[in-house]
Amino acid sequence: MEAAPGDQPADDVLLERFTANREQAAFAALVERHGPLVLGVCRRVLQHEQDAEDAFQAVFCVLARKAGTIRRGIPVGGWLYAVASRIARKAKAVQVRRRMRERELPDVPAPDNPPEWVWRDLWPILDEEVNRLPERYRQPFVLCELEGKGNQEAAAELHCPVGTVSSRLTRARERLRARLARRGLALSAGTLAALGTKISAAAVPSGLTRVAVQTGLGYSAGRHVAERAAELADSFLKARALTRLAVTGAAILGVVLALALVFLLTRTGPGGGPAPVAGPPAAPAGDPEKLQGNWQVTAVEMGGDALPHAGMRLTFTADKMTMLSGANFLMTPPMPYVLDSNQAPKTIDVHSANGGVWRGIYELDGDSLKLCLNENPAMGDRPSSFRAEPGAPGVYLYILRREPAP
Repeated sequence: MEAAPGDQPADDVLLERFTANREQAAFAALVERHGPLVLGVCRRVLQHEQDAEDAFQAVFCVLARKAGTIRRGIPVGGWLYAVASRIARKAKAVQVRRRMRERELPDVPAPDNPPEWVWRDLWPILDEEVNRLPERYRQPFVLCELEGKGNQEAAAELHCPVGTVSSRLTRARERLRARLARRGLALSAGTLAALGTKISAAAVPSGLTRVAVQTGLGYSAGRHVAERAAELADSFLKARALTRLAVTGAAILGVVLALALVFLLTRTGPGGGPAPVAGPPAAPAGDPEKLQGNWQVTAVEMGGDALPHAGMRLTFTADKMTMLSGANFLMTPPMPYVLDSNQAPKTIDVHSANGGVWRGIYELDGDSLKLCLNENPAMGDRPSSFRAEPGAPGVYLYILRREPAP
């Protein structure tokens, strides 16, 4: 594939030029070509123009850093859609935390795109369900419904027959309608197609395109760029690296367990069965095990003042913590945490959704938990006592009670 419609270089060609020679014009062409799709996702999820533009720049920071890892045959538009969805959701978690601290953050919709905001309740749900589709269905849907390409053009990008694109596109629509119906949204095929047309019509200000190009190239080169865009890109790349590490670790563990099973099965006792193997007594459960489950927040303090906490809950699953905001019923993405029970008081470090680290201390006593966290990474100091002192913005004291197991 040498050229896209209109005698413009295809995405594969532009990627090769950029990865081989760091050609700025090739990167700028990719930003201009796929910017409407990316900005549309960011606007729909965040519903605040400045936050959407920060997330938009972060997506192209990731593209500039990871362009060489995109396999041939993977459409750039579909790849960017997945990245934009994840980064926008991370930015949404940051936005929620900022709302809680600042009490109110005004929505600033894009003035030139009023139709987008009419559908604001439906679009984030559609984006969420599109991103959950298997890749073979998601890619044709993004290309045809969200980027407005024909089946033949999509087939050229996907390196498959036109009939395959058509059948996968039909399956994608069927799955989406079924999933949306389960969420109380019954859409016809025509409505779904019309919604895709509205989504794909986002316009990117030329100034924002230029800024995204410069930010992406600067980020890739290790230069200082816009702080919020860099934080979002860093957070995405760190989460991606942690996921790959976890997958690799799980694969190694599976091999070790399989070898151990073979070893045990080959050892037989006098009666022909497995020989009894004496092992050490089970170690008592440590704090990581005792912490697992749902915890209801019974009190919250910050700066010496009590804060509303109705409906707030923390959930610990394996090595991840999620926080449910009672005010808006919004949950943060799973945030990795690390405990050190050898310290006095015991310490906890939570890697927040925006890439910072919340340093804190905890006290676990059966079904009662005290947690004092400095959620202001700019300060960075770990609390020394279970008090939310006046004049210490960002230091929160949580008192929690374990919820009964269902």
